[in-house]
Parts: sequence; C-alpha cells; structure tokens
Amino acid sequence: MAEFEITFTTDDITLHGSLRLPAGADADAPVPAVLLLAGSGPTDRNGDSALLPGSIGTLEFLADLLEQHGFASLRYDKLGSGATGLGPYELEDIGDLGFSVFVDSAAAGLRFLAGRAAVDPDRVYAVGHSEGALIALALADRGAKVAGIGLLEPLAVRLLDLLTTQIDNQLTAVVDAGQLPVELADELRVALAGAVESLRDDATLSDDLPDPLRAAGLVPANARALAEEDALDPRELARRLPAGLPVVTSCSAKDIQLINSDVDALDAALAHTALTPVRMTTANHVLKEIGDAPSTGADYIEPLPWSTEFTTGFEAWLRNL
Repeated sequence: MAEFEITFTTDDITLHGSLRLPAGADADAPVPAVLLLAGSGPTDRNGDSALLPGSIGTLEFLADLLEQHGFASLRYDKLGSGATGLGPYELEDIGDLGFSVFVDSAAAGLRFLAGRAAVDPDRVYAVGHSEGALIALALADRGAKVAGIGLLEPLAVRLLDLLTTQIDNQLTAVVDAGQLPVELADELRVALAGAVESLRDDATLSDDLPDPLRAAGLVPANARALAEEDALDPRELARRLPAGLPVVTSCSAKDIQLINSDVDALDAALAHTALTPVRMTTANHVLKEIGDAPSTGADYIEPLPWSTEFTTGFEAWLRNL
C-alpha cells in the first residue's frame, strides 16, 4: 500500500486529503479508483467528526476495503474539517457559500483523482456516505464522468422533509414521555412548518425561531446551505442517472438517521440502473456492528467491528465493476 498526503483546489479553497494506491498501481498498470465523500457537518477524510470526542473511521475503513480489491481511493477533509479547516474564510462567511461549495469540492476531487497516472480515468467511481451520497448524485447529475456511484446510508428524501419527520418523531416521543406539553409541541410543529416554507420560498430563516429548532440548525447563517441542499431531490436525481450505471445502496434497520422505506423508494427510482441493494439488520449509521443493541449515536465512536453484512454486500458490488 502507498498513501500520499495531497492537496487540490477549487476556487479559493485548498483541500487536504489522502490518495491511497494499491500495490502495483502505476502508469503502466492503472487501476480503478473511488472518490470517497463524507457525510454532513465537520466530517474529515476518515469519517471522524469534530462534534464527537472519538474516532469513527468509516471512510478510512472504506479505503481499506477498496485497496484490498485493487482500487485506488481519494478521501479528503471537507471545508470546515481537518487540515482543510475554514480555508480562506472566517466562520461567519461559511453560511454565504451554500451547499454548492461541497459539490464543487467533490467535482475538483474527482478531476484530481482521474488525472493521476496510476488511475484508469474510465473507471473512476464516486461513493458517498450519508449526505455524501447526495453529493455523489449531484456530481453525476452535473455530467461528471463517473463509472458508477455508491449511496451508503443515504439521504434518500429532500433534506427538509427528513428534518421535519425527525423533529416530529422527537416531539411525539417527549410528549408521550410526559416531558413536554402537547400545546408546546404543536407550537414547535407550526414554527417548523413556517421555517420550511420560508426556506423553500426565498432561502431565508427568521432569527427568532424557538430554541429547539435553532439547536437543530435552523438559523439564518445556515439558510442558504439548507435551501440549496433541500432543492436536490435524491429520487429525481436518481431517475436521471444513465441506464445501466452500476449503483450500490445500503441501509440498516438499526440506522437512527434514516428510514428504510425512504431508501426503498430511492431504490425504486434507481430501477433502470444496475443496482445492488445492501440491506442490513445489525449495523449502525456509520457501518459498525452493534448486534442486538439499539443505536444511540454514542456507539459511532466505540471501537466496534465493521458490519460483515455491509462488507459482504459492498465487496460483491466491487467484484462486478
């Protein structure tokens, strides 16, 4: 194995990452390659989050799997994480960049990867985890040259629809537990509906939303990014993929950040592709094995084994590429 610290640029941003090459890869024997795309928040090249006090490692795990099957890979610290940090920006400037900055960064990473002498430019794939799956779909929709895509634990509905469902379920749970009066829960639901309408109408948010909604990220500084991401409907993007394109999706019954029926609907939109669906029963959102235990999110940073259900399905997809 050879792994190199690299940089590539998009606009004024220099992104830092790791290029992994399997043994024997060179200009005389170019290999297929995968661009790995991280999920939401300050998530770095390894899949670790600055919001959690420990190692997650999902993208590094995927790089290991890919190397074992003869694939090169590129993973990088997205804007706001790792060595990339905030780039040339101040923290208060980030909200003005919108979600497109992450798609632009991925497009630059894809070009960088395809341009390596040891990589076969006709066999470059994009594999995204969680929100990264939406970026992979957006890349393909832009016309980027990808030989296939991976959508792992993907955002499978519009972002604000998922956020609405998650918050509604949380409110129902705390009301049922006697921790919140039903009247206050209904007020929060009304405020949330108004916030979604405002984002979809003109990409703005009020600065006086209730604290629980602000804690969920519904603040004016995030408005542009939320609106741009919500405008990308994963199922519509999936329907526009080329017929016969190799695609893999994964979801688990233990994943607390998605709804399996949503991924089933995404799969239906992918019926015209060469789809490999991977369905798991005991993996959490970051692809770790948790067995019979419920996932709470705290398990993301525990030193657990990787899901064999995922590994088996993903490796089967790789062998058919």
